[in-house]
Amino acid sequence: MPYLCKSHIAASGGTSSRDKRLTVCLREDGFSFAETTPDGRLQSFGEAEGRHASTMTGTLADVKQFLGGVGIKPLGYARMQLVVMSRHSTWVPDELYSSASNRSYLRLAGVQPDGVAVCHSERLASTAVFSANEQTVTAFKVAMPGVSVMNQHALLAGLAPLFAGCAAIVSHWRDGLVDVAAFHDGRYLVGNTFACGTAEEAVYRLVDVMKSYSLEQAGARLLLCGKVDQQVYEACCPYFPEVDLFAGTGTPEQDAAFDGFPFYEHALLLI
Repeated sequence: MPYLCKSHIAASGGTSSRDKRLTVCLREDGFSFAETTPDGRLQSFGEAEGRHASTMTGTLADVKQFLGGVGIKPLGYARMQLVVMSRHSTWVPDELYSSASNRSYLRLAGVQPDGVAVCHSERLASTAVFSANEQTVTAFKVAMPGVSVMNQHALLAGLAPLFAGCAAIVSHWRDGLVDVAAFHDGRYLVGNTFACGTAEEAVYRLVDVMKSYSLEQAGARLLLCGKVDQQVYEACCPYFPEVDLFAGTGTPEQDAAFDGFPFYEHALLLI
């Protein structure tokens, strides 16, 4: 069954695709996308919901039909990236990495993956190995020729330069899960995904990361994005000196079409 369009917003006017970036966040129940300009202005945003087809060709046809329906031709963009929202991942240093052992790396982390994908980080001199539906990822790669594939932790790791001279924990909240990335003085320290039944359990995990890396001594800021509400915010405030929403790295000046848009909820599209 083709993807259903849950929402679609486009800015007035237009910018040539060669000057824009196209980012897709792939979930188990669909995907979201954003087109942004080099200075971080959001040009369009959309959400597709529905289960991925049972075959690679079926998913490919559904992706092409959906993107065509919202006026996106994934060719000629300055950059395209596919962010796979995985449940399990691990970093493997370059000197230890072998592509033949991808599944073994996750098994060593206590995971029996149905499928695996990888991406490399030159900054970390490591490869992220993460669980993924291989045929779905392949379908998107065919639909978006030249797209770079990564998971959420590889994406978050790239934020390290923003935190030079300070400490911060970025937390991305989703249903029953929280993705965590910790930074200190411009260095990426750790990234992990925790299964959490309640906001209080998630806060416990965040505090544990802070204490494990002695970030409380550096006055670590906690940044929240994803499915964040007042309850989550209030649960975090007693444990961190500063708690803020994180809305990505784009400019705060946006087209009027995005007035009231929850940028923090879709921050991973805007990094």
